[in-house]
Amino acid sequence: MGSLSSRVLRHPGRARAQQEPGSGAGGSTRRPETGGDAAGHGFCYCPGSRKRKRSSGAFCYCHPDSETDDDEEEGDEQQRLLNTPRRKKLKSTSKYIYQTLFLNGENSDIKICALGEEWNLHKIYLCQSGYFSSMFSGSWKESSMNIIELEIPDQNIDIEALQVAFGSLYRDDVLIKPSRVIAILAAACMLQLDGLIQQCGETMKETINVKTVCGYYTSAGTYGLDSVKKKCLEWLLNNLMTHQNVELFKELSINVMKQLIGSSNLFVMQVEMDVYTALKKWMFLQLVPSWNGSLKQLLTETDVWFSKRRKDFEGTTFLETEQGKPFMSVFRHLRLQYIISDLASARIIEQDSLVPSEWLSSVYKQQWLAMLRAEQDSEVGPQEINKEELEGNSMRCGRKLAKDGEYCWRWTGFNFGFDLLVTYTNRYIIFKRNTLNQPCSGSVSLQPRRSIAFRLRLASFDSSGKLICSRTTGYQILTLEKDQEQVVMNLDSRLLIFPLYICCNFLYISPEKRTENNRHPENAEN
Repeated sequence: MGSLSSRVLRHPGRARAQQEPGSGAGGSTRRPETGGDAAGHGFCYCPGSRKRKRSSGAFCYCHPDSETDDDEEEGDEQQRLLNTPRRKKLKSTSKYIYQTLFLNGENSDIKICALGEEWNLHKIYLCQSGYFSSMFSGSWKESSMNIIELEIPDQNIDIEALQVAFGSLYRDDVLIKPSRVIAILAAACMLQLDGLIQQCGETMKETINVKTVCGYYTSAGTYGLDSVKKKCLEWLLNNLMTHQNVELFKELSINVMKQLIGSSNLFVMQVEMDVYTALKKWMFLQLVPSWNGSLKQLLTETDVWFSKRRKDFEGTTFLETEQGKPFMSVFRHLRLQYIISDLASARIIEQDSLVPSEWLSSVYKQQWLAMLRAEQDSEVGPQEINKEELEGNSMRCGRKLAKDGEYCWRWTGFNFGFDLLVTYTNRYIIFKRNTLNQPCSGSVSLQPRRSIAFRLRLASFDSSGKLICSRTTGYQILTLEKDQEQVVMNLDSRLLIFPLYICCNFLYISPEKRTENNRHPENAEN
């Protein structure tokens, strides 16, 4: 074999071994020296040595395939980089259009003037509005004008609202603050911008709370958003009594309160007497809107104020006075039969002297005849669902469960000998017809079977009064023997969000066919 010798080969980025001239077929490759360029390009100790190291650009003389491997790895990396997308946020077309054409007014072909402000706009964009589309496509004189003066008849519309409405024609999305939604809705309705009207409606439905509900309800009626109006009414039915609020009482109009008090879906807390008390406080705040006390002080102040007025109108109830007459239509929707069925409540309503005595006399007569039917005609209760009768004349009552636990209660009042106990335990709500097992303050019926018509509803609300979850039994007939109990609802754990509100509608005795002479005052014409 030829003799071995070594030398340093200089080559850009790589050290290579070469055969010496004249070496034989078995000539070996040269090793790089440990110094010089070899150290700069990496080194390799062959098999049997204790360490092997390679750095970028180094070639292993003992592993001639290493250069090929490096090249393949570099190629794979480059290919990966070529196929990896890089995200860079560019200015979108929509933003460019909004900035250049709307805000800067470039290439404007029409000027809109309103409320002392001017907008340099473009007819092709304005034609998205039904208002301008009709103006430009018809024989109106404005179709050929370059400057148009808009008259704004709606006081809800201001410059900021017009800015948002015009700007919506130049962009894909619009951010609407709840505090500005009514003004923007007014502008959108005037300009016939259906997309913006819809977005305003969705914003309103998502942001209903004690501060916005009355304004939203009124605006929804003005601008024809029936779905928003319905949503506001649902919120009020759920929150009027469960989350009483002084400012809300001040804002609620007579027409809205009439709808709430007359509805079978009102979420009553406790009993009908509490509906009367809430109405009394509401009427006081309508008459004295400057009052700024707390909710705890409100009832006391209300009683004091009406007590002073009684002295001025001896022999006349307040609702019959000039001050009280506007509220008469609301009080007509009270279900007085469930107030006078409790002695303490009957005494209070007589003492307050708010409700005309003729109304009470009519109800006293009606309840006396119903009691006689229950006692002497062997009345066993409703036998079929009469939804109209249930919604118009059922007893409304409710209870708040602040936390999970075991509860048992009854609602006050004489219910024709049907002593109903309600129990909440282990996610069950149970109705029991108490006859002999538990003490009762009044008389009870000993008939073998008694029936009631009822509907049970459960609900939980978030801090804004928005309904989180709810459940209802719907209207049902329940027949119970003496001291028999029945599970009426089994709660899913997902519904157990406390506080939990329970509201019931009951009808204990079958309705008697009514005539013009004995119909309820609350069913009389307003």
